[in-house]
Amino acid sequence: MPFYSVRLIYIVQRHPQVTDYMDKMNLTKSELVKGIIEPYLKGIKFEVYNKVVDPSEVAGFEIYETDDTRDDFEDAVEFGDDVAEEFLGVSINKTRRTQKSVAVGSKNVFIVHGRDDKPKLELARMLAKLGFDAIILSEQPDKGRTIIEKLEQETLDIGFAFVILTPDDIGFQDLIQELSKQYPIVSEFLKNRPLITSVLRPRARQNVILELGYFVGKIGRDRVCCLYKGDVELPSDIHGVLFKKFEKSVEECYKGILEELKAAGYEIKL
Repeated sequence: MPFYSVRLIYIVQRHPQVTDYMDKMNLTKSELVKGIIEPYLKGIKFEVYNKVVDPSEVAGFEIYETDDTRDDFEDAVEFGDDVAEEFLGVSINKTRRTQKSVAVGSKNVFIVHGRDDKPKLELARMLAKLGFDAIILSEQPDKGRTIIEKLEQETLDIGFAFVILTPDDIGFQDLIQELSKQYPIVSEFLKNRPLITSVLRPRARQNVILELGYFVGKIGRDRVCCLYKGDVELPSDIHGVLFKKFEKSVEECYKGILEELKAAGYEIKL
């Protein structure tokens, strides 16, 4: 008879930016389904070790099947089979299990963007049609949080992230703008010096690059896809991250977006 070991990852109520976990070992299939899986999927509170768990507090599951009982969860991971998808219907991302941040295979997809709103809105509409919930940080209530607190809390159950790199800035742009305001001759000088302006590469905003690195560390490179517009400068040190180019519309990347979501374990019904 197979046994099932479950790691339940949940949001710490007093510190919603942090996740913790509890392990339930050596369950029968009936105990697992009736006691945890069915209540969770139905949105009903359930109990684990005398702790009442609200499904809204659940950030993810890890479920392993073994041929016999195991002493601890890591033992079940080493000698068991990952069967989370069998019970939950989604592919749970296999990442580092930590108390600070646990990535899950939910259908919440985060969109990182710059000043150009058009690609962001196009992508959000596309994802909605495919059955995903697009999360855009600027559209979430602030609740008195700092930007980094807001980012941490709004990404607790993100399954995938798209980072849109648009040519919003150029090298030395802020300096040039400031000098041009004080000294109009600077603008005139640059207009007549195409060689100088040609070496100032268009680039994405620095917060976009920061959030790209954040998601690579949080959910893994295989669950992050960059969509970039035109000749924007690309970061050179993030090997393995997917980059897809468009010129005018994100719709140009539609096929590639579908492929990456499917590769991440999602079932796409068109």
